[in-house]
Amino acid sequence: MKLKDKSAIVTGGANGIGQAIAFKLAHEGANVVVADIDSKNAEKVVDEIKTLGREAIAVNVDVTKMNEVKLMFNTILKEFGKIDILINNAGGAARGKVSLFCESTEDTWDYVLNLNLKGVFNCSRAVIEHMMQGRSGKIVNISSHFGLVGHPRFVDYSAAKAGVIGFTMALAKEVALYGINVNAVAPGPVETRMIREMPSDKFDIHQLIQLSGVGRLGKPEEIAAVVVFLTTEDANFITGQVFPVCGLGNLGMM
Repeated sequence: MKLKDKSAIVTGGANGIGQAIAFKLAHEGANVVVADIDSKNAEKVVDEIKTLGREAIAVNVDVTKMNEVKLMFNTILKEFGKIDILINNAGGAARGKVSLFCESTEDTWDYVLNLNLKGVFNCSRAVIEHMMQGRSGKIVNISSHFGLVGHPRFVDYSAAKAGVIGFTMALAKEVALYGINVNAVAPGPVETRMIREMPSDKFDIHQLIQLSGVGRLGKPEEIAAVVVFLTTEDANFITGQVFPVCGLGNLGMM
């Protein structure tokens, strides 16, 4: 086990990619905090992690609210005494409000940027001084392939995820000498609840599959494998990088 006795936080850890990351971290020996607004599923993930012999707690938190984030980190420090790993996974598109940019609203724009970019800022800001004092830490931010190539009807989401990439590269340069690694993973379309809940008249999953080099959607476990690798000592010489995990061919041409 490459993460034995490490303490890890996974935001948005109750479902989808976040859930897969939480399980993978636990399998590698980490104690895991499952942070999510979905308390019911977060508790289920915690119960399963505990069957592996790892410690785990669920924390209800809205990552867009700094006061809730600070309270979460104080709770975690009291519980585990340290924070070694932060996975900024919480995010998502506007789902039912997905639209062309000319039809978009300020409220939807604020919602998408706050969830996907401000949430990354809030959680990273809350933990960074603790990691700097310990001169050690791993932060992995979940961006998106859309943040690299853009996508029609997802201008807000593409902009937010591109912002996550810029944030990752800049923060990595600031904290590298403190022994902190900051990287990003940019998944392509993955078989998750978020994809399934997209309105079919505005988001054609079958078209994405046809454009994919591997002819299918990704699996959450395939994203988790790369994320967790970046939290291990094997990745100590990797920082400020973005790893597309997309299996895609011509998505950028859509």
